[in-house]
Amino acid sequence: MPQPGYTWEELARFNTADNLFVAVRGKVYDLTKFLDSHPGGRDQLLIGAGKDVTLVFDTYHKESTNKMLEKFYVADLATNEFPTFPEPSPFHVELKKRVTEHFAKSGRDPKWAPWMMVRYAVIISVFIASYLGQYHFADFWPMMLLCSTILGVCGALIGLMPLHDTSHFAITHNPKVWKYLGYVHDFFNGCSNRVWAYQHTMGHHPYTNIDEVDPDIMTASKEVPDIRRIKPYQHWFARYLVQHWYVPVLYSLLSIKTRLQDLYIVYVLKKDGSIRINPFETGDNVIIFASKAWFALYRVLLPMLFVSPGTSIVCYLLSDVVSAMYLALSFQASHVTGVVEWPLPDKDGKINRDWAELQIATTLDYATDSWFWTFFTGALNHQTVHHVFPNISQYYYPEITPIMAKTCKDFGIQYNYAPTFSQALGAHIQHLHDLGQEPKTTKAE
Repeated sequence: MPQPGYTWEELARFNTADNLFVAVRGKVYDLTKFLDSHPGGRDQLLIGAGKDVTLVFDTYHKESTNKMLEKFYVADLATNEFPTFPEPSPFHVELKKRVTEHFAKSGRDPKWAPWMMVRYAVIISVFIASYLGQYHFADFWPMMLLCSTILGVCGALIGLMPLHDTSHFAITHNPKVWKYLGYVHDFFNGCSNRVWAYQHTMGHHPYTNIDEVDPDIMTASKEVPDIRRIKPYQHWFARYLVQHWYVPVLYSLLSIKTRLQDLYIVYVLKKDGSIRINPFETGDNVIIFASKAWFALYRVLLPMLFVSPGTSIVCYLLSDVVSAMYLALSFQASHVTGVVEWPLPDKDGKINRDWAELQIATTLDYATDSWFWTFFTGALNHQTVHHVFPNISQYYYPEITPIMAKTCKDFGIQYNYAPTFSQALGAHIQHLHDLGQEPKTTKAE
């Protein structure tokens, strides 16, 4: 029998395998007994447990799945933790229809692109070869540094391809493939794919550029100094005058920050920004500690048996800086610019705009006609398509982007685009510069 409505705080208590509730479109469902039968695997349900997963559910499921939920209904959701969106607009419906028809006509599975497996294999192989090469050429510094640089690039590409694809279930329909490809990131890069899923799949994608919800733009409270000022409603401090110089340099610490922050987020804060982290199961606890221990062992300690400690540390730091800068600049160019919108909910916690339209408004595409940028950014130059259709393999983004652009034009919706990566990156640097200036109504601290 249905119970009285749950508040979001009450729903949050049902966040384990033994008590697993989720909310979809204002209704609460008990999926505890469905956990091991979920076609998408138990991990995905455990991550969503105790949360309103409406946006994620709609993104990764067919409409026919709605009917299946009915038998698990237990109550209504009385309050909302995060902003809510209206029903899909005519634009959103038409866009999905056109993309669905595109794949129906070609007879291809949008989650299966064999060439992606080849790319994964090449990236991992070059990663291993460059890792070994930097120590093989330890007596010839130019070649050693080149190998370390390539290693850093490959580490970033592991994040942009196997990690990113599996976190969106966009490569095959097999949860085991998603799990084990995700572990490549854990053990090769030393960062948790599970924490990334909370930040990226549960936070950034559903609530792109929405303050205090999207973990990617989370900053300190308005009156507290943050490293950077990227939102106009942040308090201004004099050091921001030169943030366009020092912030890009600080991006080089992203990888180290992420590795250390993983443990703090999971076991101390128990949330990533505003996104709550559910208790890890035993296997997940083992993976997060084992992968970090292995990373320290193979990247820093083991090499000291064959080369000097100084050489080992130089190789590690160079590859890590390259990887961090590569990833950070790729991410920032797409969302942290003055070209895109920074939406805020109304006083009732509602975003009065279609979700897909907001994804387009908060995203900047660039160089979509370039195979180079499509490959070496993991198709993030097609970021708009990725945000509306993250469950489709990045291999097909170049085919879908023209459909997206045409549909935007047909409905009079602005599609943000920069012809080159340098222009997109320039827009990010310009944004840092502009928000670094003292607002006319605020005095320097």
